[in-house]
Amino acid sequence: MAVRCVGIHWNSSKTTGLDVARKLIALLRRKGVEICLNSDLNTALDASGFLVEEFGLCQLLIVLGGDGTILSGLDRAIPFDLPILGINLGRLGFLSEIETDELDERMIDRLLAGDYAIDARTTMMIEGQDHLKFFALNDIVITRATPSVRILSLEYEANGVLVDCISGDGLIVATATGSTAYSLSAGGPVVLPGLDCFVLTPVCPHTLNARPVVVSSGERITVRAKDASDDVQAVLDGRRVLLMSKQKPEITICRSPRQARFVRFHEKNYFGLLRSKLSEWTH
Repeated sequence: MAVRCVGIHWNSSKTTGLDVARKLIALLRRKGVEICLNSDLNTALDASGFLVEEFGLCQLLIVLGGDGTILSGLDRAIPFDLPILGINLGRLGFLSEIETDELDERMIDRLLAGDYAIDARTTMMIEGQDHLKFFALNDIVITRATPSVRILSLEYEANGVLVDCISGDGLIVATATGSTAYSLSAGGPVVLPGLDCFVLTPVCPHTLNARPVVVSSGERITVRAKDASDDVQAVLDGRRVLLMSKQKPEITICRSPRQARFVRFHEKNYFGLLRSKLSEWTH
């Protein structure tokens, strides 16, 4: 694939990333590649000569930030099936491929030559919604939509078969990628990214027998609010919200036809990454 245009998505809260962005732009310009910026980066650089928010013209997307920035960058990558290269400006960086000190001309040459592997990750969607908008890479969390501390009662099924009924703070439906996010802190298992599955993790259940369950991503997961109240919501990757109501008290989650595709220059020791990143987070 000939790379004619590269997109850059930057997290405006990571002000230190502007120097990284300038270095990246200089490297790409030396290679004669057209560059498309997200609007925040274009405004921050106050420069001309760039495409702005025209990511459909790109063949690659480079994301400057942490995992949260990569999740927001998926809104630009998923509709156009763009591979993502993550340059870590955050703390955890599970999804990032390189650190800022690894950004050099050799890396750009490899990127433009296609000298990398693609790590394809499953994403989820909510049936009946636009799958290019209501999708999630990490998790979909069914929880309260108001600050109320009342118990939330849910029942959930896999392909029409009842899995469990719970009362508590909600339910997390996570992909293997999202198993190290909210699901992990709620007591869910760590799942290797290559496994094509969903993890169903109750959040603070008011019972001793409610446990996380791992099912195939081929299952359709239906979650129903038993009391049919108006203060239940589904939160997708912590970024997008779908309100549930008395008229529509349930949602069905399934595998999306689109995948998140990440550029990998070298094979990683996932368990080593897990140990180092989670230790870094706790200190």
